[in-house]
Amino acid sequence: MKMISIFFLISMSLFVIYQFQRPILTENNAIIKAKEYMQVINKKMNADIDSQKLAEYCVLTNDTVWNKIIGNRQWSVMVDGYGVDIQANTGEFVQMIGPLDGVITELPQ
Repeated sequence: MKMISIFFLISMSLFVIYQFQRPILTENNAIIKAKEYMQVINKKMNADIDSQKLAEYCVLTNDTVWNKIIGNRQWSVMVDGYGVDIQANTGEFVQMIGPLDGVITELPQ
């Protein structure tokens, strides 16, 4: 029974350490991913967003200890006046914020 408890404790410790050290998208990859999502929005909604412009900023948000543990960090990328938030760990689309603060919460199907 003691060996099982020790094994469980070691396993949980390794899981927590992995959560802290889990790789996230680099800044360049986050910008590329955000531009890809902008191109999808352009195509699906016939929008006129210039996704080829340079990113005005790219910031890692929710970068606290708790968010590192639960894997809830996000990249916020601003291109051509539009903000795109993506998950830092997976690269999944979170939201897109337009210049008039209109929010698109999901990619159009």
